[in-house]
Amino acid sequence: MANAAPIDALVAEIGSTTTVLSAFADLRADAAGSPRLVGQATAPTSVAAGDVTLGVDEARAALEEAVGPVDSRVTLATSSAAGGLRMTVHGLTQQMTAMAAREAALGAGGVVEVVTAGRLRDHDLTLIEAARPGLVLLAGGVEGGDSEVVLYNAARLSGLSVRPIVVYGGNSAVAGEARAVLEDAGFSVRLTSNVYPGVDELDILPARHAIHDAFEEHITHAPGMERIAGYVSGRILPTPGAVLIAAELLAEEMGDLVVVDVGGATTDVHSVTDGTAEIAAIATDPQPHAKRTVEGDLGTYVSAAHVAALLAEDDRPPLLPPAIPATPEETAAAIVLARTAARVGVERHAGRLAHLYTPRGRQTVARGRDLTACRLVIGTGGALTRLPGGEAMLASVRASGSESERLLPPADARVAIDRHYVFAACGALASAFPADRVVALMRESIG
Repeated sequence: MANAAPIDALVAEIGSTTTVLSAFADLRADAAGSPRLVGQATAPTSVAAGDVTLGVDEARAALEEAVGPVDSRVTLATSSAAGGLRMTVHGLTQQMTAMAAREAALGAGGVVEVVTAGRLRDHDLTLIEAARPGLVLLAGGVEGGDSEVVLYNAARLSGLSVRPIVVYGGNSAVAGEARAVLEDAGFSVRLTSNVYPGVDELDILPARHAIHDAFEEHITHAPGMERIAGYVSGRILPTPGAVLIAAELLAEEMGDLVVVDVGGATTDVHSVTDGTAEIAAIATDPQPHAKRTVEGDLGTYVSAAHVAALLAEDDRPPLLPPAIPATPEETAAAIVLARTAARVGVERHAGRLAHLYTPRGRQTVARGRDLTACRLVIGTGGALTRLPGGEAMLASVRASGSESERLLPPADARVAIDRHYVFAACGALASAFPADRVVALMRESIG
């Protein structure tokens, strides 16, 4: 039997349809060589069979056929299978605590199905029941502020027929009371810091960590995922949350950046930046240092018809491609759709300048996310990494002369592709290996 390849880590990215298994070597601090991707293999995700480890095992068999037997010290996983991290989010006001809670949920990799502000109504509870979330993020009230609404909402949530895990990130003065109400009703509750402790102040990083912990508990009970906790030796992260962790890690070394992931159904945009001082001086709302948005109507397969409708009639592809394009015509159509999804996704992620007319005359303010300091734009995910011309597709997300009001990455920002498809895996690796070794993998992947 051939000697086992010297593998430091295996990372399984378990998607809704495909599982990708990546093997890495020389990640340890005392490794003599440079960190490297040894091999990568894919297989259909086996949620429908009732056990996702079947798909992981199939991918491992394909990997070993390519590189020989592997003996890994660490096995990690990210997942968007079983519906991903389905969440509902509830705050006091739409522009403050509900917004902060939503930022925390999206940053953790959540698929946010319902967002409410104020007292929960019967209609809101109906929407929550229909969404069947795995997690609920309950917030409300700045520190020392309102406590009645968040307690009222805890009581309303206790009447749900579903029992998602609840992460409480509201006014800490009543955290114990809210937990008692929910736990008495049979909910599992995690307490975290107030996501909106003061006016124009966000504190969402602790909530992100709490959501990741809750997700790992939830995902091991999702259909088909029961055995995955016994398969891996580290934590299980939501795949979009892992990508944001990777982006944060890379930004510490390379500066402000944007990561765009165009998939078959959605487009995720991640940015790590505080913007420029010039824009910050006229900003109207607080923004987190690391932010993720997800556009559920922008994709190259499930959402292809909607993306095509965004184009002028003469620019629309003559056909809509399958999930995996096989002909030159299908590939050309997928490229048009991926380029459009990337551009529109970044435009929606970015803020813009607005002009207000006041008694003191016209004033210019900045609303939303400032990407003007981001001098690196990276493409990851299936469409941008597997279709030809990924860098050319990404070039369209940068600012142009006709978009002076949008706070987009500058026209001379560098564009790069995650050629080795390792960003999600690197987000998982960051919990087990030195940061500089993980960053080296990403730098090698983007060239």
